[in-house]
Amino acid sequence: MEDLYSFVGDVESLPGKIEPLERTIVRILEQTTECGIFFREYTDRGFVGRFLGQAVSNRSLMISNLSTTLAQLKNDLNSGVQLHTAFMSSHTRDGVDRLVKSDILRGLKVLDPAKMNAADRPMCLPGTRQDRQKEIIEWLMTPSDQNVLWLHGGAGLGKSTLSTTIAEYFRGLQRRGAFLFFDRNTPIESSPSRVICTLAYQLAEHDEGVRSAVSAAIEQDPQLATAPLITQFKSLLCEPLSAASTCVAGPIIIVIDALDECGDTKSRRLLLNLLSSPDFAKLPSQFRFLITSRSEHDIKGALHACEHVNTVDYSKASDKDMMLYIQHEMKEIYTRRRYIDELPADWPGEKEIRRLVQYADGFFIWAATTMKLLFDVDAPVKWLADFLQHDHQVITLHDLYKTALLSVCEWKAGETTDTYRRILGIIIVSQVPLTDVVITDLLGVGQDSGSACRTALRRLGCVIQWSEGQSARTLHKSFPDYLIDQSACSSEPWFIDVKEHQHALTLACLQVMNDGL
Repeated sequence: MEDLYSFVGDVESLPGKIEPLERTIVRILEQTTECGIFFREYTDRGFVGRFLGQAVSNRSLMISNLSTTLAQLKNDLNSGVQLHTAFMSSHTRDGVDRLVKSDILRGLKVLDPAKMNAADRPMCLPGTRQDRQKEIIEWLMTPSDQNVLWLHGGAGLGKSTLSTTIAEYFRGLQRRGAFLFFDRNTPIESSPSRVICTLAYQLAEHDEGVRSAVSAAIEQDPQLATAPLITQFKSLLCEPLSAASTCVAGPIIIVIDALDECGDTKSRRLLLNLLSSPDFAKLPSQFRFLITSRSEHDIKGALHACEHVNTVDYSKASDKDMMLYIQHEMKEIYTRRRYIDELPADWPGEKEIRRLVQYADGFFIWAATTMKLLFDVDAPVKWLADFLQHDHQVITLHDLYKTALLSVCEWKAGETTDTYRRILGIIIVSQVPLTDVVITDLLGVGQDSGSACRTALRRLGCVIQWSEGQSARTLHKSFPDYLIDQSACSSEPWFIDVKEHQHALTLACLQVMNDGL
């Protein structure tokens, strides 16, 4: 390691070499972190004291492998070749044949794990939230009597973006055991009843010991996936993690994002009971949990006073972070629209960006919605100039949503307004995300309804995520909160009366079924 880092010093004197070898340098830093974990585990300062899961010969082999990997990384730098050296984890001990592993995991599909696709989840922009990332990573990497870090805060602060960034960091270190994230747009995948089974499956994918123990539990009781949650917890988490712990060099990180969107107060009660229970506190210390959520009263009541939970209040973003984000987004907007709209070379200007930072007031969702709206408007220069003349020192998120919706259509009484409102209502009250084709069928307003629906969804792009043939969903949970809030917009043409729209959706579904007979 000393030899490698003396060479890195030479590379720093060659700026032209650093950028093309950035991935190699990042891998060196990751490998150094892993070496530090290995040293700590084997010098009585790890998560379980001296790690006894491997013989002395195996530990010597691990040291040799880590040294070889560092030497290979040095060669990558020396030769100027892009990354080809595989990351070497001191935790990795999966010697099972790939076919055998696939066969075991196929058998574990009986757990019916929720599908967690993080492909569209944003990560923190480089240079932002660095202090918070460092704080969380250090806590998760450091042994302690607490095994849960609960990060809570209001809507729009960027908790999900941060949790995805943390999850990806530990995935790069091969130390992410599971990553669960919930979304009210996908209530079936976000059901509390599926959490334990999904955790068990993802942890089994990650670790051979957990995989064997979970597989054995299912062989003994094939009905575990439908057993009471407490039974699932004991048989699929407690016992497998305990069985695997003697051979796991910690930490193994489990990230659970947006717990407040996992069911509702009633349906997640049993899950919260488990998370706050003494049994959860007794899980092997190598397994560390990061949980994020809004400060909902039931979640706060369950977790806030638990001795095994470290509670952290997630604050607003700093002006520096917000400045970096808005500058980055403005650069993207300028690049995409400079020729189409003949944008001035100095647009939008530092003064305007500082004003936007002030308006955002630390809320990333405010900034993200504004940038998306600015990207879509017809005359961005005029729109931004008018927008920044707003009377309020800070434009609230509700003000911003109103501005966004007013840019979509005129909202005069008539068929167009009814169609837009019905589309928003269907998206909000449906129990599963629906494609434009399904929404069109539910609208049932004639031959041109498909075109009208797609046009509406395109124009709603600043608040609705959608592409043709794909499911439509709200960009952030604060938007449906606004639409159904009587105090905020009951007099607005886009107000959604949940009961009314649920009734309308039921009738529309029955009509579609009847037409298909």
